[in-house]
Amino acid sequence: MDAEIAQIRDALTARMDAIAVAVTAAIRRDIPFYADAGAVSEDMVTDTVRDNLSYMVKALTDPSFDTSPAAMTGRSRAEIGVPLAAVMHAYRIGVHRVWQEVYAIADERPELSRQALLSATQHMWEAQDQFIDAMAGAHRDRTTEQALDDAAERAALAEYLLQGRIPSDQSLWEIATILRIPTTGPYLAVAAATVEVGRAPLPGIVDRLRAIDAYSAWRLLPDQQIGIVHAPTPAVRTAVIDLLSRVAIARVGVSAPFGDLRDTPQGLNFARRELVGPGTGVSVFDGSVLGTAAIAAPETTVELARGVLRKLYALPDDDREPLFATFRAWVAHEGNVKDAATALFVHPNTVRHRLRRIEQLTDRSVSSPRESAELCLAFEVDARVRLQVGGDRER
Repeated sequence: MDAEIAQIRDALTARMDAIAVAVTAAIRRDIPFYADAGAVSEDMVTDTVRDNLSYMVKALTDPSFDTSPAAMTGRSRAEIGVPLAAVMHAYRIGVHRVWQEVYAIADERPELSRQALLSATQHMWEAQDQFIDAMAGAHRDRTTEQALDDAAERAALAEYLLQGRIPSDQSLWEIATILRIPTTGPYLAVAAATVEVGRAPLPGIVDRLRAIDAYSAWRLLPDQQIGIVHAPTPAVRTAVIDLLSRVAIARVGVSAPFGDLRDTPQGLNFARRELVGPGTGVSVFDGSVLGTAAIAAPETTVELARGVLRKLYALPDDDREPLFATFRAWVAHEGNVKDAATALFVHPNTVRHRLRRIEQLTDRSVSSPRESAELCLAFEVDARVRLQVGGDRER
């Protein structure tokens, strides 16, 4: 029987060139990915088919056959983006063709025993299983390596973009293109505080944003997850903020919209400043002059706010909070006492009385442009930055 199987092996080997050509034609006809010669050339397919089938045929008489050609095929196809299903389909086409040739040889050589044909078929099945396993394993390994390499490259490029440190051989717009971010804004910069090192505070954020047609790129740092989000319309920006609010597990700062990629580092700076404010959730920088002044130079503005609001901080909570709420409502309604009173559900005289108390406790008048500006800035700093007054009170 061994001699008969060797005859089958030799006959298949003699026909291998014709088999390879026929299998290549069938692969190009039946598998869409291989139909385009630009993806994988016909010569490459033919050579690969010949090599792999030759090793399978050799396995008819060599139980310790080498599956390295299959592994090499799996890796090489993964590197050029051939789907695993397409490669496995190609293997099935090749093996089926070899079986057809075995049947043809059996017809041509009636002296071959039934036992030899069954044994040859069994060897072919075993060889196919081992070759496909080796190919599929190598394909998956290489695909995983590429995914990790791509993720690492995207993370590094995202950090370059966010920090404004652009490699000399790449432009800002080239990096954005690689990151698949549109090169025209507006954009939002985002900074999210981490709860524990290595755990993203915005899990799955790329796919979640993509679901609402917002492209983004992110970098996970030890203490923050930072990112840039393409948000071209007010509706998209609102959807982004809503999504961040639902996903976030810690405090998140978001910049005001900006239109030029070159402003990304500044946007990230403002987003990070929002992280130092009180409370949790999403804090959006409004881009106002007061907001910018409050966080642009915190060492200076914090000292200013402490000096202006020191007596207010000394009050009990139930006395202090209404004064803060009243001043902010008065500013939000452009100094209109009646509108501020309506928003607070109090009488206008209550608003006037509280404003007078603020004037007395801060030694600044709300009717003086300069002193009113100091009050506005101090209250803005209080809203955005944690202030500690007297060593024991933190806001």
